[in-house]
Amino acid sequence: MATKLPIAIILPHASLDIPPEFDGRLAIDENQIFNEADVYTDLIFDFRDRVTHWLRFPYARALIDVNRPDDPAMLKRIGDGVIKDVTSYGQAVFKPEQRPDLIEEQEIVQRYWLSWHEKLAAIAADPEIKLVIDAHSMAARGPKKYDPLQKIRPRACVSNLGDSAGEPNGLPGVTMSAPALRLLGEEVSRRFARLPALCEAAVPRPVALNDPYRGGWDMKAHGLESQQPWAMIEVSRAMYVGRQDAESPAQPPRMVQIEPLREALWEAIETLYWRLERGEGG
Repeated sequence: MATKLPIAIILPHASLDIPPEFDGRLAIDENQIFNEADVYTDLIFDFRDRVTHWLRFPYARALIDVNRPDDPAMLKRIGDGVIKDVTSYGQAVFKPEQRPDLIEEQEIVQRYWLSWHEKLAAIAADPEIKLVIDAHSMAARGPKKYDPLQKIRPRACVSNLGDSAGEPNGLPGVTMSAPALRLLGEEVSRRFARLPALCEAAVPRPVALNDPYRGGWDMKAHGLESQQPWAMIEVSRAMYVGRQDAESPAQPPRMVQIEPLREALWEAIETLYWRLERGEGG
């Protein structure tokens, strides 16, 4: 087997599983959980035999979101904390009187959120790791709770907490140099432009930088202070699921779409890694 590259892949939103604490308490069903997830990113970014670290959070992001701070004062969107109250389509997650109370919420945070971030901190502190990819997917159009116009999104987004050129944008810094992020965007864009989409994904650029997402809490908490570069990659589900809304039925993975995406992403990530190793990434 080929030597694994010193890269970490983290997947905070890939799971569809329900934590045992929530059994019988949910107002949403498996279809709604499916439409909230970064579904099948564990297949698209399945590089576990090629990288040193491959970390997947085991429960659905519709219920527990480890890519959020454990601090309600830092959150601007109601219901968008570690434990979700509503979906991105505005549906209540829990049945009446079934949401965890403050004590149970703190226990769940300690059990799941803290454990996840301890693992990320260990990756960030590991001098052997040279690149971290925060792996996500996004709906083909913005969910109406956050985007009333439901605009068509790019085929992919690569992010470093910066602006549309990858430069710092009001935060203490960025998690990857702007030239390196632009290189990653160019590599993904060139490959994704050749792949078919299942629904509308027509934008001027196949891949955007820091749009519609600049990066989440995992990157802010661990990537800004880390010695290794971190980048988020968001793949549009237009490329492998199709158009979704709140009630779209769950579907099995379409491997005929997923496999080319996986190899295109790996080629882009591997190219970035070797360019960084040669000191060519800025």
